[in-house]
Amino acid sequence: MINLKKISPLNNEFLGEIGFTWHTDPDGSDYVADELVEVSEAQAEAYYNAANELYDMFVAAAQHVIDNNLYHEVGIPFNLTGLVRESWENDVHWHLYGRFDLAGGLDGKPIKLIEFNADTPTAVFETAIIQWAALKFNRMDESAQFNDLYDALKQNFRRLVTLDEETESFNEHYEGWKILFSSVAGSSEDEQTVKLLQYIAEEAGFHTAFAYVDEVVFNDEEGVFFDGENYEYWFKLVPWEDIAVEEGELA
Repeated sequence: MINLKKISPLNNEFLGEIGFTWHTDPDGSDYVADELVEVSEAQAEAYYNAANELYDMFVAAAQHVIDNNLYHEVGIPFNLTGLVRESWENDVHWHLYGRFDLAGGLDGKPIKLIEFNADTPTAVFETAIIQWAALKFNRMDESAQFNDLYDALKQNFRRLVTLDEETESFNEHYEGWKILFSSVAGSSEDEQTVKLLQYIAEEAGFHTAFAYVDEVVFNDEEGVFFDGENYEYWFKLVPWEDIAVEEGELA
């Protein structure tokens, strides 16, 4: 039986103060639930193992698509196929993070995949900040949550430079690398998600800036610019297929 535990919800004023402005749904109901799902250590471990196994399956599936030129069957626009292959074969192109939506895993039901968002996943703010804050506000052990997203993102940012599972050598490789973070103007959720990632990247040791997508300048030879500054990395919360269809030349 699923074990739900009632908690005192974080108030909307506090949520707004920390940047979580999408706390209320259009119908006036609270976006964040006032209860937690308690899972055992074994159940948590099963979710962890399932996510890792699923990720490996996605990697194998991507290799199959590339090897057999099946891009059209998975909806990849034709003007991205060359870039996909080039990126796949380039060892410096690392995947930062993704979000699995899973069903099951409780009451003896098997874990099943609903969706994997590997390009523009949101829910980072909810997972990395709100879950922790809710436990702390209710005087519960915040370290007991099955969630290390914040620290994992920090380590993955460093892997962009070290290109290795170990990140202790980051300072040896780091030479003032810069990341520009962007979202489309007009979406508070997208903007705050990106700015949280920007904050984590700064903690990891990068120099960063934020710009809306329409403020970024692109140069064929020299890359990505904002406010006259050249950036080695650009993080954008914009789907690649949207860029391919609406901005073919940019793609």
